[in-house]
Amino acid sequence: MIRIKIFLLLLCSFSLAVSAQNPTDSLRKRAKEIIYDQPEETIKIVEKLLLQEKKADERAHLYMLISNAYIAKRNNDSSLFYILKATDLINTTTLITTKIKILNSVAVQYQQMELYDKALESLDRALVLTEKLPFGDKDRVFYSAFNSAVHGMIYRNQSNPDLELKKFKLAAQNFHELKADSKTLANLSIIYYNMGNCYLDLLKFQEAAIDFKKAENFAKDSKTNSLEAYALKGQGESLFLNHFYKEALTVLYRAEKLAESSGDLVLNEGLYRLLASSNLAINNFEKFQHYNTKYLAIQKNLEQNELKSLNRYLNTQELEQRELNSKVQKKFRLYEVLTLVFAFAILFFILQKIIKLKKKNLRQKKILETMAKAKQIV
Repeated sequence: MIRIKIFLLLLCSFSLAVSAQNPTDSLRKRAKEIIYDQPEETIKIVEKLLLQEKKADERAHLYMLISNAYIAKRNNDSSLFYILKATDLINTTTLITTKIKILNSVAVQYQQMELYDKALESLDRALVLTEKLPFGDKDRVFYSAFNSAVHGMIYRNQSNPDLELKKFKLAAQNFHELKADSKTLANLSIIYYNMGNCYLDLLKFQEAAIDFKKAENFAKDSKTNSLEAYALKGQGESLFLNHFYKEALTVLYRAEKLAESSGDLVLNEGLYRLLASSNLAINNFEKFQHYNTKYLAIQKNLEQNELKSLNRYLNTQELEQRELNSKVQKKFRLYEVLTLVFAFAILFFILQKIIKLKKKNLRQKKILETMAKAKQIV
């Protein structure tokens, strides 16, 4: 379970690569650039921007940006809160790319909460919209890559590394078609990190080392410390599994330093676990105790965050169910009223027929009586 959680590596950041944002907005640009290494600063910037922004599409982008920043901090409860706000705007947004981006972000959120059916439902809806974009369009290439990557995550959770690897290779192929800017490079780092972990699961350590190194190089090129830390953590784990404990510690200490500013709980959880295990393997009990204590503290924090996000999801589902029940009740009451009106209409029609029939019979009776009296006179 721990490795699965570590695997959920900032995929919401994929949706930052293609955006309908105003390129001249320096604050928004900075918020995106520092989301990996300074997510708290991103949150502060976006909160200010939300106070000024009125357009539905732009507000949706900001909600997703702040949601992604909370994902970088591994605060799933706050991340879910803002992604639900973006979801509320999906019917008022005008750009198809905004709708795709919302659905993709929702899919990642549900995937992290292990609600795979809900995640796949959002991915399917996003893919339908993605395939409406022109062939060769950079948005189509990007969102196709994103879709493949999230499917790969789900396959990992379902313990299917072969299918997972296939999806990640497809995602990497698509990302290589895009312009090699900092965001594309960051996304490629994420993809190769995940592929490295696939190979670890398959016990293919040489292939894993190659992909972790690629992840490190792409992270360096994108100047993203936290992604470089993830890549080094992958290398450290590979060395640890091959019993090269001192070499693993050298790499892991570098990763720990790079991860300091990110506040990524999952990254630090994985690092502290490996640092504790590696120090224990070389009988350094003092450092083992130090890192094991930090590991257990973060693990507890993550469990509390997951519980909060699950409670928020359940509350949201309950609210949706109430709204659905309310709509059903309203429709039922409407049907009841219509049924009563229809019943009264039929009753009125029948009563009219009965009254007319009685009047007709009465007239016929009077005619017969008149004719009988006339015969008697004759």
